[in-house]
Amino acid sequence: MFRTMNKILKKKWKFICLMLSFLSMLCFSSCKDNAENNESNFDPSKPIEITDFTPKSGSAKTRLYIYGKNFGNDVSQISVKIGGLPAKVIGSNGEIIYCLVPKRAVEGTIEVTIGEDSKSVTASEIFNYQSKTVVATLAGYISPTGTKEVKDGPFEDCGFEGPRNLVIDPKNKKHIYMIDGMGLSIRLLDFETNTVSTILQRGQGNWENIRQLQFTRSADTMLIANEKDADGAIAVSLVTRENGFKKPQHLIYYRRNNTCTIHPMNGELYYNSRTTGEIVRYDWETQTSQLLYTLKNRDCQYFIFFHPSGNYAYMTVPNKKLIVKAEYDWENKTLKVANNFVGSEGVEGWRDGQGTNALLGNPMQGCFVKNERYEKEGKSDIYDFYFADQNAHCIRYLTPEGFVYTYAGRGSTGVNSDAYGYIDGDLLKEARFNQPVGIAFDEENKIFYIGDANNSRIRTIEIDE
Repeated sequence: MFRTMNKILKKKWKFICLMLSFLSMLCFSSCKDNAENNESNFDPSKPIEITDFTPKSGSAKTRLYIYGKNFGNDVSQISVKIGGLPAKVIGSNGEIIYCLVPKRAVEGTIEVTIGEDSKSVTASEIFNYQSKTVVATLAGYISPTGTKEVKDGPFEDCGFEGPRNLVIDPKNKKHIYMIDGMGLSIRLLDFETNTVSTILQRGQGNWENIRQLQFTRSADTMLIANEKDADGAIAVSLVTRENGFKKPQHLIYYRRNNTCTIHPMNGELYYNSRTTGEIVRYDWETQTSQLLYTLKNRDCQYFIFFHPSGNYAYMTVPNKKLIVKAEYDWENKTLKVANNFVGSEGVEGWRDGQGTNALLGNPMQGCFVKNERYEKEGKSDIYDFYFADQNAHCIRYLTPEGFVYTYAGRGSTGVNSDAYGYIDGDLLKEARFNQPVGIAFDEENKIFYIGDANNSRIRTIEIDE
């Protein structure tokens, strides 16, 4: 009943928003038409004036109306900056400019520049910018009856089996490669065309379960980890940029490999065996593998993620409900024996805290994100580690001191008592995931991309601060 009412309220609210938007645009169009009839053109011999603006506060993409004189109606000649950042100008009738507030316009100054001679004026008041970081949906769909269709196409009309591991192309940040389903295929999220396409199918590489994607240091080669329960199975394959990442070559054969991880400074490759828990180092120069040690003995699934400095690596261990930490031995160029860092071994749960006081659901993919506050404080380690906690249905982060905090998910407690679901909105108050397993961070644009497996969607968190 609550879900039904919630859907009805959402539909009504969307309808109201659409009507208000339509009336607003109709009013503005009317003003613009009247202005054009009055030949309201910019006069360079007269000053530009800003008399007011509305609304006085808002977040990114807020519709802002700037009132004044001598703006002209040629949008190509009008430049608006809010908080020193360019705003998208939609239209003008000479006395009203309609524009959209840009992201992170925190300073709030409003500056209008007109014409080739760059005549400018700044508003006497400051726009009160309100940061708003929320969970949103980028692509994917499940019908109300629970059916889904795996298909390529535009973001608004594509489908996934269950998005998992994600990796951003270091040479083209507008390309994100991802594993779909339980290792079924490798697909491309292309932000140049806003489309999803399938690059490789499981059968094309003779893979059984594609587990992780990773670029080499040169970024001209992408590595593919495959898990297959057979001695001498394909463990690590590679595809090259030269061939459009479409012609697999098999590099390493091993049993039930989960990971393919590159040291960020010297490029050495690490892989493992879920069957034995062994971790292995591969030397590109000698083309030989070195067995390092065994992590947690048998049946130990884990993924390795190096700190950007290369000083250490975290290993998420889903079936042991742990994140372990291994320091890097720079003299011998190898990972030291890993030690438990957070979580209680074998105890599944959801509890924030430090070290063994924290409980993890199923820690899967993670990524390091620079914390500007740490940098200002002069800390030696300025990165937090964000990870998808599958069975806890949330995104969490781990500080260098070993504290685990929940970042997003498990919200909307008024709807029902479930921790999982599909709801966009405020990070902790509203948003819900259903077994998120993949996460990647675009540092330049401050956006998290999340593989929300059971919702068959790619979700985003765009940091707005």
